[in-house]
Amino acid sequence: EVLMRWRDADGKLRPPAELIAAAERYRLGPRLDRYVCGEVLAWLEAHPEAAAKVEQCSINLGAATLTDEDFSDYFANWLRRSPLRPEQFCLEITETSVVRDMTRTRHFISRMRDLGCRFALDDFGTGFCSFGYLRDLDVDYLKIDGSFVRDLDHSGLSEAVVRSITEIAHLLGKRAVGEQAETELQLQHLRALGVDYAQGYVFQRPQPIEAFFGLPEKT
Repeated sequence: EVLMRWRDADGKLRPPAELIAAAERYRLGPRLDRYVCGEVLAWLEAHPEAAAKVEQCSINLGAATLTDEDFSDYFANWLRRSPLRPEQFCLEITETSVVRDMTRTRHFISRMRDLGCRFALDDFGTGFCSFGYLRDLDVDYLKIDGSFVRDLDHSGLSEAVVRSITEIAHLLGKRAVGEQAETELQLQHLRALGVDYAQGYVFQRPQPIEAFFGLPEKT
């Protein structure tokens, strides 16, 4: 329903970033996240052979969702009765969502981690989260914002930022992930700087989930 309402005059869907911003503005973020999580979990449960191949499935959560007790109960209850393993899921949160309500965010993280879920701090380096917060934030990954990764080829500042975040991640026992890697040269730079993982178009572009697992697409 939300997707259908956010179309241009010619029927073209608006960019996802605009859609997400609108959902959060009208306090629909938790409902949108619940829909996404429900679709992912239901699809994997319906395709156990594909689910068995999934080492980690990452799901982005909005700021309002982290402080929504109904969503917390919904997701926890689904995982408890699901044949899927909670450790297969990594919940990605942003710096801005963390600082909105640190106490509730830590409670949400603790509850989901007790079930076995992993956590990633997304778009790190451009928000408002200081390095001091990281000592008290129980996440597994720091995802370095893609703007720094894209500028690695020609920016000494971006290189310094990536190196700094990676070193701090390792010092705290976390893994660093370079976002939006698009070229082999960027991958070489990330490896040289000690970044643990990378994601981006250099590996694969988005595609329907059926195609990803080599299944016939829905008609």
